[in-house]
Amino acid sequence: MAKKMFILVGMLIMSLVLLAGCGNAELKQGVYVTDDGLARITLSADNEFAFVRHEATSYVPTGNYSIKKGKLILHVSDNEEYVFNIKSGQIVFDSGFETETLIAKGTVFKLSE
Repeated sequence: MAKKMFILVGMLIMSLVLLAGCGNAELKQGVYVTDDGLARITLSADNEFAFVRHEATSYVPTGNYSIKKGKLILHVSDNEEYVFNIKSGQIVFDSGFETETLIAKGTVFKLSE
């Protein structure tokens, strides 16, 4: 009985460790595009990005990205950052530097195939 309990507790602990590791969502590198095709995010090697907020704008923020607690964070400078929620491999806009006029909160970016 004690051996079965020990095995059961061990399996429970392993399951919890595996689930905890899944909490940090991952994204594939590539180009993520909105349904209308007017905005896109390119995630490249070495955690670099380019963010076209709208085809009609000339400024294209670039910098480094990180993924923390299910969020994609595009870091341009100390004063400029963009935050997205990661949901099922898609990126959902949450907030960012002077972007709400170009992209509505909740806008979905999907990996372009």
